[in-house]
Amino acid sequence: MYSKNKPAFFFTVILIVVFGCSQALYIPTFADSQNAGVSTDTLALGRKLYVNNCGSCHSLYLPAQYTKNEWVKVMPEMQKKANCNDQQVAIITKYLKARSRQE
Repeated sequence: MYSKNKPAFFFTVILIVVFGCSQALYIPTFADSQNAGVSTDTLALGRKLYVNNCGSCHSLYLPAQYTKNEWVKVMPEMQKKANCNDQQVAIITKYLKARSRQE
């Protein structure tokens, strides 16, 4: 009986990890957009792309876990794995940099 429910169990665990962490990710504010020099809508799209593209392969990191420079370095490395185009990577990077750790 356990083996029949095994795929459902793993799917549930994945959903909890992805959506549990996505709730901890900040929701962009007007102040964030002012500091980042982009619209709140752009940052919100960056968050959505980050959750959907990056969270499909691994646990999501909070933006403050890395500095702006570290995010800039890691994003091109992850681009192909996340199946993102250059514009999507740029938007995700803006979102992550808006609340990144200070250098």
